[in-house]
Amino acid sequence: MTRFLPAGALALAIAAALPLAPAMASADDNRDGRRTEERRGAEREALARAAVDAAGAAAAVRAAGYGPVRSIEWERGAWEVKSTTAEGRRVELRVDAATGAVTRRDR
Repeated sequence: MTRFLPAGALALAIAAALPLAPAMASADDNRDGRRTEERRGAEREALARAAVDAAGAAAAVRAAGYGPVRSIEWERGAWEVKSTTAEGRRVELRVDAATGAVTRRDR
């Protein structure tokens, strides 16, 4: 009887899934790229209108009692912040760009 090695099984799974890759493309991808560019433009406009900048979002997280900010990025009209709790557990937070309100995101 032949045994599959873990690496061989992984290679076989990848090879089997490869033809399906185009079907798994993002819903906002299209041939001419207009929809993607429209979304990027809308995100840039929202970022420009934001009352709370990245530094303000980090300050709001610290003021809410969380630990140091590990990363921060703009996503879908708000700041996505990775930080730690007082106990040292990693946490993902969302900071509203208009109000600076901090809410915890569950994974």
